[in-house]
Amino acid sequence: MKREEKNKEYILNGEIKEVKVNRKNRNKKKTRLLYIPLCIAIFAFVVFSAFALITQSNEITKQRAVLDDLNKQIEITEIEIKELKDIKNYKGEELDDYIENIAREDLNYLKNGERVFINVSGN
Repeated sequence: MKREEKNKEYILNGEIKEVKVNRKNRNKKKTRLLYIPLCIAIFAFVVFSAFALITQSNEITKQRAVLDDLNKQIEITEIEIKELKDIKNYKGEELDDYIENIAREDLNYLKNGERVFINVSGN
């Protein structure tokens, strides 16, 4: 059997008809039919990959912002811890000045005989 072309005879309505069959074309059609689903699958994979990449990029950006905020909070907390350790070591007059400062600013206490003037004009 030749691979290129082979003639076949068919009987149709009492007449003999000769039909040329080209196997190369038949094989090409089969392979083309196989390429279509493969191309669709590759296209779908590329679209899915692009979508996943964009989504992950957005998520990474959000998480970096959260990480920056947490790092700032850590720095602030470390500064507060250092200040509290310094306050713990206060003694004598330094401790008295610190207590007086807290009483005046945070608790709005006054010394005996002091007067507070409130500016009602808002300036």
